[in-house]
Amino acid sequence: MSKFKISNSFGQQTRREFLATSSAGMTAAAAAAATASMPTSAFAAKKKGGTLRFSTRSDARGLDPQRNVIYYVSHPLAATSGGLLDINQNMDIVPAIGTEWTISDDMKTYTFNIRKGVTFHNGADVDAPAIKWNYDRVRDPKTSHSFHRSFFKLVKEITAIDKYTLRIELEKPSAVFLASVTYYPVNLIAPNSVDQVDTHPIGCGPFKFVSWKRFAKTEMVRFENFWQTDAAGNSLPYLDAIEGYPKKEDKVRLTALRTGEVDLIENMSYADAANFKKTQTANYNTWDIPQVGTGYIAVQSKKGPFAMDAADGKLMRQALAHAIDKEAIHQSIFNGLSESLNGFYGTSSTWHMPDIKNIKEYDPEKSKAILRKLNAMNTPVAVVARQAYSYMHQTGEIVYSMLEEAGFKVTNEVFDNPVLRKKYKKSDYGVDSTANSYRFEPDQWYSVNVLSSGPSTKLRTGYKNEAADKLIAAARATKDKQVRMEMYTDVESMVNDDCALIYTHGIPLTSAATKKLKDYQPAFAGPFNISMGGVRTAYMEG
Repeated sequence: MSKFKISNSFGQQTRREFLATSSAGMTAAAAAAATASMPTSAFAAKKKGGTLRFSTRSDARGLDPQRNVIYYVSHPLAATSGGLLDINQNMDIVPAIGTEWTISDDMKTYTFNIRKGVTFHNGADVDAPAIKWNYDRVRDPKTSHSFHRSFFKLVKEITAIDKYTLRIELEKPSAVFLASVTYYPVNLIAPNSVDQVDTHPIGCGPFKFVSWKRFAKTEMVRFENFWQTDAAGNSLPYLDAIEGYPKKEDKVRLTALRTGEVDLIENMSYADAANFKKTQTANYNTWDIPQVGTGYIAVQSKKGPFAMDAADGKLMRQALAHAIDKEAIHQSIFNGLSESLNGFYGTSSTWHMPDIKNIKEYDPEKSKAILRKLNAMNTPVAVVARQAYSYMHQTGEIVYSMLEEAGFKVTNEVFDNPVLRKKYKKSDYGVDSTANSYRFEPDQWYSVNVLSSGPSTKLRTGYKNEAADKLIAAARATKDKQVRMEMYTDVESMVNDDCALIYTHGIPLTSAATKKLKDYQPAFAGPFNISMGGVRTAYMEG
């Protein structure tokens, strides 16, 4: 137990080829039929329906899904979401409203065949012109959130060739664009409902919006004309309704489950999870979600002793890395849940890279030796963390103790996000105990947080490695998944050697539900509205 305690050359690519060479390849046959991951019992005769009362950690800021981020793990409204493409339990990209696609030889033109007969919740057709309207709205800064808009920055032109064919042309070659047209990040709304989108959004997901009061209650009912069916041809979803009850506090959420106020909770505290699974299996089912995100220590490398251009900056950053005991974080913060990480992706991900090199083992004596050699004992380090997430500032506390033991002169402060962002802009911190949500498309991590020109890199760490930049750019234009993984493995090995980002831990969740909830299985990274799973295949018994 830890002593630390907390106070290149492209051929024209079809959907079939994509499935064979990308993250969707593992489920190619299933994707084509959209049925393979369906729980066996769901195919049997059973009572369909019921109302699921679901308590999550968070809630949306507003109803317009293109002006607001509807987070697919923690916001009840995500049950109403639908997009051109879908994700499954493995976080692979699979067909949805878009059934087939081709990618041009130069990887600059994507052409999608649109499923016929799909409608929005108000009966309007989900066709190529409607999807084009949505994407044009997302591209407009006046009508979209910057998060959604960022996924369309390479788009040059969108054309509805006919009612059921959509063409998207890009400014530059991209092998990763399919991830931009899943329901997260781009949720489709009915064009003829835009006037009411702030009060009553009309989407095309498995559940229809009824009412919403932020951090109180979200009401949704089954969309009877949802396009997806089970293997027997029965319409999904099975549930009649979902009631969302966001509750910020872990204890409040768990109490609501135990008292019968809700049927399903998204998460409980790490401290409660182990005991709950030992003592409550007779009354509740639990689901371990191993990687809703990735925890890491971001080193401010723009100026000061850890700067990329400082003569001894790399050695100083390595001294930081050797001071951090990942096993102590694993046990003390996460109570042994999930796993320590040496790269962005854990072992549950199809993007896990086992051959990452240059891992800096925990060795505080090596840290001290580096500091003595550089005459840098008692170098000041300001540890910061975000107030909203307890695991971030708890990890910050333990890292504070580790760095202090290694010979740094350390301070530790916790800030609300607006204050923290001001510190990022001024480079007014040493290391940041932080995390990033899971990215089912790796480019969404590397091009934002590792690439020297990435927006988060420029704002926060200032990391710069020209060789890593070249590999990230090459991977973005490479369709073969295995080749991309080899490139990203090399990138992660560089990151581990440079130590501007120090990966620490997979961020886990433990969901729990009454035994009456049947055939529910979230994605391994937490989304609950997924192809042939989650709330689409779940039902309440009795």
